[in-house]
Amino acid sequence: MRNRKNQNEFFSQNARKSIFGSKQKLKTKTILLAVSGDTEALMEVVDTYQPYIEKLSMRVVMDENGHCREMVDETVKRSLEVGLIAAIMKFHPYI
Repeated sequence: MRNRKNQNEFFSQNARKSIFGSKQKLKTKTILLAVSGDTEALMEVVDTYQPYIEKLSMRVVMDENGHCREMVDETVKRSLEVGLIAAIMKFHPYI
């Protein structure tokens, strides 16, 4: 049982690193400040999730020469950012 827990932690840490890179986890204080409406803390949370948001926003497009390439869909990206901010503002940590 203990070995399985260590494996799950290992895999979750590796998944986190592949998405977020070397950024550290958010501090609890930062999250609580963001929930209470602190603009700087809120932007720090959004900045931390930016690589994941951009990964989710990737779309395959075809250029004028017929070559396919991936690019960030700005509409999807903004929608995800707004959704994250809305979820943070609705979150009640003490309920």
